[in-house]
Amino acid sequence: MTEIILALDGTNPFDQIKQIDAEGVEYWLARQLQALLGYNQWRRFEETIERAKLACQNSGYTCDYHFADAGNVVERQQGGGSRQSDYKLSRYACYLTAMNGDPRKAEIAAAQTYFALKTREAELALQNPAALSQILQKFAHLNQVIEEQGRAIAVLQSQIQNLLPISADFMPPGWDAKTWDSLPPQDKRHFRFMFRRRRFHPGNETEVRILPAITHQMRLQQRAEVESVVGVVSESELQKFEALKQKVLKQYRSFGVES
Repeated sequence: MTEIILALDGTNPFDQIKQIDAEGVEYWLARQLQALLGYNQWRRFEETIERAKLACQNSGYTCDYHFADAGNVVERQQGGGSRQSDYKLSRYACYLTAMNGDPRKAEIAAAQTYFALKTREAELALQNPAALSQILQKFAHLNQVIEEQGRAIAVLQSQIQNLLPISADFMPPGWDAKTWDSLPPQDKRHFRFMFRRRRFHPGNETEVRILPAITHQMRLQQRAEVESVVGVVSESELQKFEALKQKVLKQYRSFGVES
């Protein structure tokens, strides 16, 4: 019976003597289990079965279901026959029989260890679906947290990127390199700013026009246009403005402020 502990994969002696009835229910014959549990005399083993039946009854289970009578008549050579007692034991009955056996027998100790392991295995099997469900729920929650953190990180990266100075050689997307190189520095700074703030970039069908540089002649022309809009100031108005200017300067000098 010590081989039971060493082979828990269905090849141990206990599983090898298992039988299946017509209804598909597994059972073990007590006469076959007797030898595995180290009992030479049926009378001694039957006493162990009686203690197991009492434990089954005290646990609230039906003894007749777990310890079904399987006795048969054994023919004698002289004629006639005698009834030989036997039991069809359920797995739970085998467990109770091992638990109520003589612990001094190595076979009983091995059987008790085997059933303890099997009982723990069954408990874990019942717990696994619930544990798996909890793990899946935790994974779903963690994935949601990771997605939220990813979006927050993307926003922070965008904000940090906007705070960092733009490289002097950065060319915004959508620009032709040759056209970009021909832009004056102030236009490059402007379009870099437009890209950063508004993600502006020229379309494929948009013709990029380079603004001409402002010359001295253009400034004179702009000033002439302003004067034509405002109008010519009369001499009397200029004198009034000059007198007001001198008055203000005299007041500043009286407070010790130089012009």
